[in-house]
Amino acid sequence: MGGCQYIGPEQVEPPYTHCGREVFPGKSYCEDHVWVVYKKNTSVGNKKKLKEIEKELAEIKLIEEVEEIINA
Repeated sequence: MGGCQYIGPEQVEPPYTHCGREVFPGKSYCEDHVWVVYKKNTSVGNKKKLKEIEKELAEIKLIEEVEEIINA
């Protein structure tokens, strides 16, 4: 699997084309589409996944901030 697997609601018949952008770590979708796929308050399982994604995003942003400070 190379990039984001999101196909969007407008594609109702094959051949389907995927978004293809770089995927969010550990997911099959890019940062924009992971929020579409795991919408808030849609199910208990999705709420748990959303919390995991939010935690991963916070960790990535913290790492980026530390790297900026180190490289400054």
